[in-house]
Amino acid sequence: MMKFNYNILTVALVVTATACATASSETTAKAEPVADTGPSAIEKAELSKRDYLTPPVNFEIKPRPKDKNEFPKFVDYLLEVMHPRSEAEMVGDAEMMAKYKGVHNIDSIVIAAPGFPADITMKQYEEYMEHFRENQFTSMSVTVSNGSDKSVEEVFDRIETFNKYISDNSDRYHQIKSVADFDIALKAGKLAQFYNFQSMNAFGGEISNIEKYYNLGLRTANFTYNQDNIWGGGTVSNEDGSNDGVTDLGKQAINEMNRVGMVVDCSHSSDQTCFDAASITSRPMIMSHSNNATLQPIGRNNSDKAMKAVAATGGAICINFIGGFLNPQGMARPMDIAKHIEYVGNISGREHVCAGSDFVYNYAGTLMWILNNPDAFPESMGYASPSHMGMPGEIWGVVRALEEIYGWNENEIKGLLGGNLIRVYKANWQ
Repeated sequence: MMKFNYNILTVALVVTATACATASSETTAKAEPVADTGPSAIEKAELSKRDYLTPPVNFEIKPRPKDKNEFPKFVDYLLEVMHPRSEAEMVGDAEMMAKYKGVHNIDSIVIAAPGFPADITMKQYEEYMEHFRENQFTSMSVTVSNGSDKSVEEVFDRIETFNKYISDNSDRYHQIKSVADFDIALKAGKLAQFYNFQSMNAFGGEISNIEKYYNLGLRTANFTYNQDNIWGGGTVSNEDGSNDGVTDLGKQAINEMNRVGMVVDCSHSSDQTCFDAASITSRPMIMSHSNNATLQPIGRNNSDKAMKAVAATGGAICINFIGGFLNPQGMARPMDIAKHIEYVGNISGREHVCAGSDFVYNYAGTLMWILNNPDAFPESMGYASPSHMGMPGEIWGVVRALEEIYGWNENEIKGLLGGNLIRVYKANWQ
Protein backbone atom coordinates (compact mmCIF):
# COMPACT_ATOMS: atom_id res chain seq x y z
CA MET A 1 0.00 0.00 0.00
CA MET A 2 2.79 2.43 0.78
CA LYS A 3 4.39 1.84 -2.59
CA PHE A 4 0.99 2.34 -4.23
CA ASN A 5 0.50 5.66 -2.44
CA TYR A 6 3.96 6.80 -3.46
CA ASN A 7 3.20 5.98 -7.10
CA ILE A 8 -0.09 7.88 -6.90
CA LEU A 9 1.80 10.96 -5.63
CA THR A 10 4.35 10.62 -8.42
CA VAL A 11 1.70 10.29 -11.11
CA ALA A 12 -0.32 13.16 -9.62
CA LEU A 13 2.66 15.49 -9.71
CA VAL A 14 3.48 14.57 -13.31
CA VAL A 15 -0.13 14.88 -14.47
CA THR A 16 -0.58 18.19 -12.67
CA ALA A 17 2.63 19.61 -14.15
CA THR A 18 1.68 18.38 -17.63
CA ALA A 19 -1.85 19.77 -17.37
CA CYS A 20 -0.56 23.15 -16.23
CA ALA A 21 1.95 23.24 -19.07
CA THR A 22 -0.75 22.35 -21.63
CA ALA A 23 -3.18 24.96 -20.31
CA SER A 24 -0.45 27.57 -20.31
CA SER A 25 0.55 26.81 -23.90
CA GLU A 26 -3.07 27.11 -25.09
CA THR A 27 -3.66 30.49 -23.50
CA THR A 28 -0.28 32.01 -24.29
CA ALA A 29 0.50 30.53 -27.67
CA LYS A 30 1.87 33.79 -28.97
CA ALA A 31 3.97 34.58 -25.91
CA GLU A 32 7.75 34.45 -25.98
CA PRO A 33 9.31 31.26 -24.51
CA VAL A 34 10.05 31.54 -20.81
CA ALA A 35 13.31 30.17 -19.46
CA ASP A 36 12.99 27.11 -17.23
CA THR A 37 13.57 28.33 -13.67
CA GLY A 38 13.03 24.97 -11.97
CA PRO A 39 10.17 23.80 -9.74
CA SER A 40 7.53 26.35 -8.71
CA ALA A 41 6.81 27.10 -5.07
CA ILE A 42 3.80 24.76 -5.18
CA GLU A 43 5.84 22.00 -6.82
CA LYS A 44 8.58 22.44 -4.25
CA ALA A 45 6.01 22.13 -1.46
CA GLU A 46 4.81 18.85 -2.97
CA LEU A 47 8.35 17.60 -3.52
CA SER A 48 9.20 18.36 0.09
CA LYS A 49 6.74 15.65 1.11
CA ARG A 50 8.91 12.97 -0.47
CA ASP A 51 10.53 10.73 2.09
CA TYR A 52 14.05 11.42 0.86
CA LEU A 53 13.56 15.16 1.41
CA THR A 54 11.88 15.03 4.79
CA PRO A 55 14.56 15.41 7.46
CA PRO A 56 14.56 13.03 10.42
CA VAL A 57 14.37 14.22 13.98
CA ASN A 58 17.80 15.62 14.75
CA PHE A 59 19.82 13.36 16.98
CA GLU A 60 21.68 14.66 20.00
CA ILE A 61 25.35 15.36 19.29
CA LYS A 62 27.37 13.85 22.11
CA PRO A 63 31.14 14.46 22.35
CA ARG A 64 33.54 11.61 21.70
CA PRO A 65 34.80 10.35 25.08
CA LYS A 66 38.44 9.94 25.96
CA ASP A 67 37.91 7.65 28.96
CA LYS A 68 38.02 4.03 27.74
CA ASN A 69 35.44 3.05 30.35
CA GLU A 70 32.91 5.21 28.51
CA PHE A 71 33.57 3.66 25.08
CA PRO A 72 30.97 0.82 25.21
CA LYS A 73 28.11 3.16 26.14
CA PHE A 74 29.16 5.65 23.46
CA VAL A 75 29.26 2.88 20.84
CA ASP A 76 25.70 1.89 21.77
CA TYR A 77 24.64 5.49 21.26
CA LEU A 78 26.34 5.67 17.84
CA LEU A 79 24.57 2.49 16.76
CA GLU A 80 21.23 4.05 17.72
CA VAL A 81 21.68 7.08 15.45
CA MET A 82 23.39 5.43 12.46
CA HIS A 83 20.41 4.60 10.21
CA PRO A 84 19.46 7.38 7.73
CA ARG A 85 15.99 6.02 6.86
CA SER A 86 13.39 3.64 8.17
CA GLU A 87 12.28 0.56 6.23
CA ALA A 88 8.99 2.32 5.46
CA GLU A 89 10.85 5.21 3.87
CA MET A 90 12.79 2.83 1.65
CA VAL A 91 9.70 1.23 0.09
CA GLY A 92 9.82 3.64 -2.86
CA ASP A 93 13.33 2.39 -3.74
CA ALA A 94 11.77 -0.69 -5.38
CA GLU A 95 10.64 1.44 -8.30
CA MET A 96 14.19 2.54 -9.04
CA MET A 97 15.54 -0.98 -8.65
CA ALA A 98 13.02 -2.26 -11.19
CA LYS A 99 13.90 0.53 -13.59
CA TYR A 100 17.62 -0.34 -13.50
CA LYS A 101 17.39 -4.10 -13.23
CA GLY A 102 20.18 -5.76 -15.20
CA VAL A 103 22.46 -2.70 -15.03
CA HIS A 104 25.96 -2.89 -13.56
CA ASN A 105 25.76 -1.62 -9.99
CA ILE A 106 29.22 -1.35 -8.39
CA ASP A 107 30.21 -0.23 -4.90
CA SER A 108 33.78 1.08 -5.18
CA ILE A 109 34.63 0.54 -1.52
CA VAL A 110 33.25 -2.21 0.71
CA ILE A 111 34.66 -3.06 4.15
CA ALA A 112 33.92 -6.76 4.30
CA ALA A 113 37.02 -8.94 3.99
CA PRO A 114 36.88 -11.65 6.68
CA GLY A 115 39.49 -10.89 9.32
CA PHE A 116 39.57 -7.16 8.51
CA PRO A 117 38.87 -4.77 10.07
CA ALA A 118 38.15 -5.49 13.72
CA ASP A 119 37.92 -9.18 12.88
CA ILE A 120 34.93 -9.34 10.55
CA THR A 121 33.68 -12.92 10.75
CA MET A 122 32.64 -15.11 7.84
CA LYS A 123 29.08 -15.07 9.20
CA GLN A 124 29.04 -11.27 9.14
CA TYR A 125 30.50 -11.31 5.65
CA GLU A 126 27.70 -13.56 4.40
CA GLU A 127 25.06 -11.38 6.09
CA TYR A 128 26.53 -8.33 4.40
CA MET A 129 26.55 -10.04 1.00
CA GLU A 130 22.84 -10.72 1.40
CA HIS A 131 22.30 -6.97 1.71
CA PHE A 132 24.08 -6.49 -1.62
CA ARG A 133 21.96 -9.15 -3.29
CA GLU A 134 18.73 -7.68 -1.94
CA ASN A 135 19.74 -4.26 -3.23
CA GLN A 136 20.64 -5.44 -6.73
CA PHE A 137 24.40 -4.89 -6.61
CA THR A 138 26.40 -6.76 -9.20
CA SER A 139 29.98 -6.25 -8.03
CA MET A 140 32.13 -4.53 -5.43
CA SER A 141 35.67 -3.57 -4.52
CA VAL A 142 36.52 -5.13 -1.15
CA THR A 143 39.14 -3.56 1.13
CA VAL A 144 41.72 -6.13 2.25
CA SER A 145 44.08 -3.69 4.01
CA ASN A 146 44.17 -0.12 5.32
CA GLY A 147 47.84 -0.31 6.24
CA SER A 148 47.33 -1.29 9.88
CA ASP A 149 48.37 -4.91 9.36
CA LYS A 150 51.09 -6.59 11.41
CA SER A 151 53.00 -7.73 8.33
CA VAL A 152 52.92 -7.99 4.55
CA GLU A 153 52.63 -11.77 4.90
CA GLU A 154 49.41 -11.32 6.86
CA VAL A 155 47.85 -9.46 3.92
CA PHE A 156 49.01 -12.02 1.36
CA ASP A 157 47.50 -14.78 3.53
CA ARG A 158 44.21 -12.85 3.88
CA ILE A 159 43.86 -12.46 0.13
CA GLU A 160 44.76 -16.08 -0.59
CA THR A 161 42.21 -17.25 1.99
CA PHE A 162 39.57 -14.97 0.50
CA ASN A 163 40.36 -16.19 -3.02
CA LYS A 164 39.89 -19.78 -1.93
CA TYR A 165 36.55 -18.95 -0.31
CA ILE A 166 35.27 -17.32 -3.50
CA SER A 167 36.49 -20.28 -5.53
CA ASP A 168 34.86 -22.77 -3.15
CA ASN A 169 31.58 -20.85 -3.43
CA SER A 170 31.67 -20.22 -7.17
CA ASP A 171 27.95 -20.93 -7.45
CA ARG A 172 27.33 -17.56 -5.74
CA TYR A 173 30.52 -15.51 -6.16
CA HIS A 174 32.83 -14.55 -8.99
CA GLN A 175 36.27 -13.00 -8.66
CA ILE A 176 36.87 -10.14 -11.06
CA LYS A 177 40.32 -9.96 -12.62
CA SER A 178 39.46 -8.51 -16.03
CA VAL A 179 36.83 -6.09 -17.33
CA ALA A 180 35.13 -8.99 -19.14
CA ASP A 181 34.40 -10.53 -15.73
CA PHE A 182 31.84 -7.82 -14.98
CA ASP A 183 29.57 -9.06 -17.77
CA ILE A 184 30.34 -12.71 -17.06
CA ALA A 185 29.23 -12.34 -13.44
CA LEU A 186 26.18 -10.24 -14.35
CA LYS A 187 24.92 -12.79 -16.88
CA ALA A 188 25.52 -15.65 -14.44
CA GLY A 189 23.72 -13.82 -11.62
CA LYS A 190 26.74 -14.04 -9.35
CA LEU A 191 27.98 -11.39 -6.93
CA ALA A 192 31.42 -10.33 -8.15
CA GLN A 193 34.34 -9.03 -6.12
CA PHE A 194 37.80 -7.59 -6.56
CA TYR A 195 40.20 -6.08 -4.03
CA ASN A 196 41.56 -2.71 -2.95
CA PHE A 197 44.09 -1.30 -0.50
CA GLN A 198 43.28 1.83 1.48
CA SER A 199 47.00 2.33 2.07
CA MET A 200 50.17 1.29 0.26
CA ASN A 201 51.75 0.27 3.58
CA ALA A 202 50.90 -3.32 2.72
CA PHE A 203 53.33 -3.12 -0.21
CA GLY A 204 55.99 -3.21 2.50
CA GLY A 205 58.15 -0.60 0.78
CA GLU A 206 58.80 -3.06 -2.06
CA ILE A 207 57.72 -2.05 -5.58
CA SER A 208 57.99 -5.69 -6.67
CA ASN A 209 55.05 -6.56 -4.39
CA ILE A 210 52.67 -4.52 -6.55
CA GLU A 211 52.66 -7.09 -9.35
CA LYS A 212 52.43 -9.96 -6.86
CA TYR A 213 49.30 -8.43 -5.33
CA TYR A 214 47.89 -7.70 -8.78
CA ASN A 215 48.20 -11.36 -9.72
CA LEU A 216 46.15 -12.27 -6.64
CA GLY A 217 43.33 -9.87 -7.54
CA LEU A 218 44.29 -6.46 -6.11
CA ARG A 219 42.98 -3.90 -8.59
CA THR A 220 43.12 -0.49 -6.85
CA ALA A 221 45.32 1.05 -4.14
CA ASN A 222 45.52 4.44 -2.50
CA PHE A 223 48.60 5.96 -0.93
CA THR A 224 47.85 6.32 2.74
CA TYR A 225 45.16 6.01 5.36
CA ASN A 226 45.08 9.66 6.55
CA GLN A 227 48.61 9.82 7.93
CA ASP A 228 51.64 10.86 5.85
CA ASN A 229 53.78 7.84 4.97
CA ILE A 230 56.65 6.78 2.68
CA TRP A 231 54.31 6.86 -0.34
CA GLY A 232 52.59 10.23 0.03
CA GLY A 233 50.79 12.79 2.13
CA GLY A 234 47.57 11.81 3.90
CA THR A 235 44.55 13.92 4.72
CA VAL A 236 46.37 15.02 7.87
CA SER A 237 48.25 17.33 5.49
CA ASN A 238 44.95 18.94 4.49
CA GLU A 239 44.23 19.58 8.15
CA ASP A 240 47.58 20.87 9.44
CA GLY A 241 48.64 22.64 6.25
CA SER A 242 51.83 20.63 5.79
CA ASN A 243 50.72 19.94 2.21
CA ASP A 244 52.80 16.81 1.67
CA GLY A 245 52.35 15.13 -1.71
CA VAL A 246 53.58 12.05 -3.54
CA THR A 247 57.09 10.94 -2.50
CA ASP A 248 59.77 9.56 -4.81
CA LEU A 249 58.76 6.03 -3.77
CA GLY A 250 55.15 6.97 -4.46
CA LYS A 251 56.10 8.03 -7.98
CA GLN A 252 57.73 4.64 -8.54
CA ALA A 253 54.54 2.98 -7.27
CA ILE A 254 52.39 4.96 -9.72
CA ASN A 255 54.61 4.01 -12.64
CA GLU A 256 54.53 0.34 -11.63
CA MET A 257 50.77 0.40 -11.10
CA ASN A 258 50.34 1.92 -14.55
CA ARG A 259 52.56 -0.82 -15.97
CA VAL A 260 50.77 -3.79 -14.40
CA GLY A 261 47.29 -2.27 -14.71
CA MET A 262 46.38 -1.34 -11.12
CA VAL A 263 44.20 1.75 -10.59
CA VAL A 264 45.74 4.64 -8.64
CA ASP A 265 43.43 5.89 -5.86
CA CYS A 266 43.91 9.08 -3.80
CA SER A 267 41.13 8.79 -1.22
CA HIS A 268 42.38 9.39 2.34
CA SER A 269 45.22 11.34 0.71
CA SER A 270 46.05 15.04 0.75
CA ASP A 271 44.97 17.37 -2.02
CA GLN A 272 48.64 17.70 -2.99
CA THR A 273 48.96 13.93 -3.31
CA CYS A 274 45.96 13.97 -5.65
CA PHE A 275 47.49 16.80 -7.73
CA ASP A 276 50.84 15.01 -7.94
CA ALA A 277 49.33 11.62 -8.76
CA ALA A 278 47.14 13.14 -11.48
CA SER A 279 50.20 14.74 -13.09
CA ILE A 280 52.25 11.51 -12.94
CA THR A 281 49.79 8.78 -13.89
CA SER A 282 49.48 7.79 -17.53
CA ARG A 283 46.09 6.17 -16.90
CA PRO A 284 42.78 7.34 -15.38
CA MET A 285 42.72 7.31 -11.57
CA ILE A 286 40.01 7.47 -8.92
CA MET A 287 38.94 8.76 -5.56
CA SER A 288 37.20 5.61 -4.36
CA HIS A 289 35.32 7.18 -1.42
CA SER A 290 35.91 10.91 -1.04
CA ASN A 291 33.47 13.72 -0.34
CA ASN A 292 33.76 17.39 -1.18
CA ALA A 293 35.47 19.86 1.17
CA THR A 294 33.49 22.84 -0.14
CA LEU A 295 30.26 21.26 1.11
CA GLN A 296 31.79 19.78 4.28
CA PRO A 297 35.13 21.48 5.12
CA ILE A 298 36.98 18.82 7.11
CA GLY A 299 40.48 17.49 6.49
CA ARG A 300 39.19 14.07 5.47
CA ASN A 301 37.45 15.58 2.42
CA ASN A 302 39.08 16.86 -0.77
CA SER A 303 38.93 20.19 -2.55
CA ASP A 304 37.23 21.09 -5.83
CA LYS A 305 40.66 21.47 -7.41
CA ALA A 306 41.79 17.99 -6.34
CA MET A 307 38.59 16.43 -7.65
CA LYS A 308 38.92 18.24 -10.96
CA ALA A 309 42.51 16.98 -11.26
CA VAL A 310 41.36 13.38 -10.81
CA ALA A 311 38.54 13.82 -13.32
CA ALA A 312 40.97 15.35 -15.83
CA THR A 313 42.85 12.04 -16.00
CA GLY A 314 39.64 10.50 -17.31
CA GLY A 315 39.01 9.23 -13.79
CA ALA A 316 36.11 9.06 -11.36
CA ILE A 317 35.21 10.43 -7.92
CA CYS A 318 33.07 8.15 -5.73
CA ILE A 319 31.00 9.76 -2.98
CA ASN A 320 30.71 7.89 0.32
CA PHE A 321 27.60 7.54 2.49
CA ILE A 322 28.99 8.63 5.87
CA GLY A 323 27.07 11.53 7.41
CA GLY A 324 30.05 13.09 9.17
CA PHE A 325 31.80 13.45 5.81
CA LEU A 326 28.67 14.86 4.13
CA ASN A 327 27.61 17.74 6.39
CA PRO A 328 28.03 19.18 9.91
CA GLN A 329 24.73 17.60 11.00
CA GLY A 330 26.02 14.08 10.29
CA MET A 331 23.09 13.36 7.99
CA ALA A 332 23.32 10.77 5.21
CA ARG A 333 19.80 10.89 3.85
CA PRO A 334 19.46 10.37 0.07
CA MET A 335 19.41 14.11 -0.57
CA ASP A 336 22.56 14.62 1.54
CA ILE A 337 24.42 12.11 -0.63
CA ALA A 338 22.81 13.35 -3.86
CA LYS A 339 23.90 16.91 -3.04
CA HIS A 340 27.58 15.89 -3.11
CA ILE A 341 27.12 13.81 -6.26
CA GLU A 342 25.39 16.68 -8.04
CA TYR A 343 28.06 19.15 -6.90
CA VAL A 344 30.93 16.96 -8.10
CA GLY A 345 29.04 16.26 -11.32
CA ASN A 346 28.78 20.01 -11.90
CA ILE A 347 32.49 20.73 -11.35
CA SER A 348 33.89 17.67 -13.12
CA GLY A 349 31.15 16.27 -15.36
CA ARG A 350 28.55 13.65 -14.49
CA GLU A 351 30.56 11.03 -16.37
CA HIS A 352 33.21 11.31 -13.63
CA VAL A 353 31.04 10.50 -10.59
CA CYS A 354 30.45 7.16 -8.84
CA ALA A 355 29.47 5.76 -5.43
CA GLY A 356 31.58 4.13 -2.71
CA SER A 357 29.49 3.58 0.42
CA ASP A 358 32.46 2.82 2.74
CA PHE A 359 30.05 1.06 5.08
CA VAL A 360 31.60 -1.27 7.67
CA TYR A 361 29.32 -4.20 8.48
CA ASN A 362 31.09 -4.91 11.76
CA TYR A 363 30.40 -1.34 12.83
CA ALA A 364 30.37 -1.92 16.60
CA GLY A 365 33.73 -3.66 16.59
CA THR A 366 35.16 -1.09 14.21
CA LEU A 367 34.02 1.78 16.43
CA MET A 368 35.91 0.31 19.37
CA TRP A 369 38.96 -0.01 17.13
CA ILE A 370 38.60 3.65 16.09
CA LEU A 371 38.11 4.92 19.65
CA ASN A 372 41.20 3.04 20.83
CA ASN A 373 43.35 4.46 18.00
CA PRO A 374 42.71 8.23 17.97
CA ASP A 375 45.89 9.06 16.07
CA ALA A 376 44.85 6.97 13.08
CA PHE A 377 41.19 8.06 13.34
CA PRO A 378 41.16 11.73 14.47
CA GLU A 379 37.90 13.10 15.84
CA SER A 380 38.52 16.31 13.85
CA MET A 381 38.16 14.28 10.64
CA GLY A 382 34.77 12.94 11.66
CA TYR A 383 35.69 9.48 12.94
CA ALA A 384 33.40 8.02 15.62
CA SER A 385 31.30 11.15 15.57
CA PRO A 386 27.50 10.96 15.89
CA SER A 387 26.56 10.26 12.30
CA HIS A 388 24.36 8.43 9.90
CA MET A 389 26.11 5.48 8.27
CA GLY A 390 24.35 4.82 4.99
CA MET A 391 24.43 1.19 3.89
CA PRO A 392 25.09 0.51 0.19
CA GLY A 393 21.37 0.06 -0.49
CA GLU A 394 20.84 3.79 0.11
CA ILE A 395 21.96 4.21 -3.51
CA TRP A 396 18.38 3.71 -4.70
CA GLY A 397 17.03 6.62 -2.67
CA VAL A 398 19.92 8.65 -4.07
CA VAL A 399 18.99 7.66 -7.62
CA ARG A 400 15.42 8.81 -7.03
CA ALA A 401 16.65 12.16 -5.75
CA LEU A 402 19.05 12.65 -8.66
CA GLU A 403 16.35 11.90 -11.21
CA GLU A 404 13.48 13.81 -9.64
CA ILE A 405 15.28 16.80 -8.16
CA TYR A 406 18.41 17.24 -10.26
CA GLY A 407 17.15 15.91 -13.58
CA TRP A 408 19.70 13.16 -14.19
CA ASN A 409 18.80 11.00 -17.18
CA GLU A 410 19.02 7.21 -17.44
CA ASN A 411 22.44 7.15 -19.11
CA GLU A 412 23.88 9.42 -16.41
CA ILE A 413 22.43 7.20 -13.69
CA LYS A 414 23.86 4.08 -15.37
CA GLY A 415 27.24 5.81 -15.39
CA LEU A 416 26.96 6.62 -11.69
CA LEU A 417 25.92 3.07 -10.81
CA GLY A 418 28.80 1.40 -12.61
CA GLY A 419 29.51 2.59 -16.12
CA ASN A 420 31.89 5.36 -15.12
CA LEU A 421 33.98 2.98 -13.01
CA ILE A 422 34.06 0.30 -15.67
CA ARG A 423 35.44 2.90 -18.10
CA VAL A 424 38.30 3.62 -15.66
CA TYR A 425 38.95 -0.05 -14.99
CA LYS A 426 39.02 -0.81 -18.72
CA ALA A 427 41.65 1.88 -19.27
CA ASN A 428 43.84 0.36 -16.52
CA TRP A 429 43.47 -3.38 -16.16
CA GLN A 430 45.60 -5.64 -18.30
